[in-house]
Amino acid sequence: MIRKLATTAGVALALGSGVASYKSARNDARANRDYPPVGQFITIDGTRIHYVIEGSGPPVVLIHGAGGNLRDFTFGLTGKLAQSHTVIAFDRPGHGFTDILHERGESLAEQAALLKAATDALGYPQAIVGGYSFGGAVALRWALDYPSATQGLLLMNAVSNPWVSPPSKLYALAAGPVTGPLLGTTLSAFAPRTLVEGTLTSIFTPKPTPEGYLDHIGAPLTLRKITLRANGRQVHGLLPQIEDQSMRYPDLHMPVEIIHGAEDTTVPPSIHADVLSKQLENVTYTKVEGVGHSVHHYAQDEILAAVKRLSR
Repeated sequence: MIRKLATTAGVALALGSGVASYKSARNDARANRDYPPVGQFITIDGTRIHYVIEGSGPPVVLIHGAGGNLRDFTFGLTGKLAQSHTVIAFDRPGHGFTDILHERGESLAEQAALLKAATDALGYPQAIVGGYSFGGAVALRWALDYPSATQGLLLMNAVSNPWVSPPSKLYALAAGPVTGPLLGTTLSAFAPRTLVEGTLTSIFTPKPTPEGYLDHIGAPLTLRKITLRANGRQVHGLLPQIEDQSMRYPDLHMPVEIIHGAEDTTVPPSIHADVLSKQLENVTYTKVEGVGHSVHHYAQDEILAAVKRLSR
């Protein structure tokens, strides 16, 4: 998304930092007011974590993608899974209403450790761990670092393996100690909602963005300064972590369900799911034709079947 905001940022910078700071603070406050927390909070080592818990039965943890929040799952998936499972969806650090851990960009290991500790504190020492997109990389790290606590892995359009093309330089700007605050403030102040709409179109293509989805997820939450900066830092530092942890995937022996849209251009299956399915020994790979980077919305039957298999 940050790449698409570049033009807006360049124009807005010329309008003055004072105006930007005022509008950023106003817009952030409005987003928090219009889209308040929908779940509960738990504090782990001083970090407040926002989560939603639904249903009863075997626990399933859900971890959202870059720039998103747990509302991405409560649009429909959590309700269906909750008919047979206890579903826990978390906001990752700096997203939704979960605190950041620091301003260096939370690593995959740090995020996995935090959410694992929260799941333990909620009374679920072992769970099926599900992750979408960037959240899939966190789920993989969870399984690598805490294999005995991972009943199974559910990977939805998951980032898993190294890619060749570098991320946008704007992620580096967002991660910078000087450029980061300036860019975050400017985008938060002046970025229009239509830019989020355009990003969602690319995510859901070739399917349409579901009716009501944009309002449900709280698009303005994505454009808050804290989330823009946290997301920029995390994405900027992702590739070397993926290069490192992908070497360890053969060590994973728990059952893994991979569900990936065949038309995904955001996290292409040829780079990620196709490769990952060959790195694992206990894996079921479902490639969904006609679906892009949105299997958690357009392949929910396949996800329910996968969770059922992981629950055996």
